[in-house]
Amino acid sequence: MLLLLIVPVLVASQDMKNNSEELVYSEVIQVENTTKAQLYNRAKMWFATTYNDSKEVLQVENKENGQLVGNAVFNYEPNVFRGNKQTEGVIKYTIKLFLKEGRYKYIVGPFYHEPHDNGYGIFTCGKLTTAQEHPNPKALAKGWSDKVWKDVTTQTDNNVNALVNSFKKRMKKPIESGGDNW
Repeated sequence: MLLLLIVPVLVASQDMKNNSEELVYSEVIQVENTTKAQLYNRAKMWFATTYNDSKEVLQVENKENGQLVGNAVFNYEPNVFRGNKQTEGVIKYTIKLFLKEGRYKYIVGPFYHEPHDNGYGIFTCGKLTTAQEHPNPKALAKGWSDKVWKDVTTQTDNNVNALVNSFKKRMKKPIESGGDNW
C-alpha cells in the first residue's frame, strides 16, 4: 500500500522536470501619479545609464505606445572549475518594457547561454529553462553538465535580480532637471 502512494510522487516530479518552461522574469508594477510619458522617460534614462551603448541595445522605441524593447548580454564567468573554459561566454537576453498611465510591465527573457570559442571546445546550455537539471539528454558528463547548468541559471538569476532592482528604483524617481544652477 505504501508503494502505491510513493509512485505518483515520483512520476509527478519527473513530469515537472520534462515540462520545464523557458526562463522569463515578468512583473506589473504600479507607480502612483505618473503618466505614461514620465514612465517612458524614466525607462529611457535607465537604459542610458545601465548599458554601455543603449542605442545598440534598444531595438524598439515607441513612445506613443509606451514600448521599449532591447537585446542585451551579460558575461558568464563559470564557477565550475573543471572544463570552465568550455562554458565561459555570455548570456544573451531580451528586455521588454510596456508603459501605461500609472503602471508598467517588464519582461526579461528568454535567455541563451553562448560560450566563447576560445580554442578549448565549447559546451553550451543553449536556451535556459526552469529545469533544475541540464535538459540536454546527450550531455556526456551528466554530473558536470548539471553543475554547469546550475551555475549558469544561478548567475542569470543573480544578474536579473540586480537588473530588475535597479530598474524598479529608477522608475520610482522623477527625472531631475538640471535647473539653472549650473
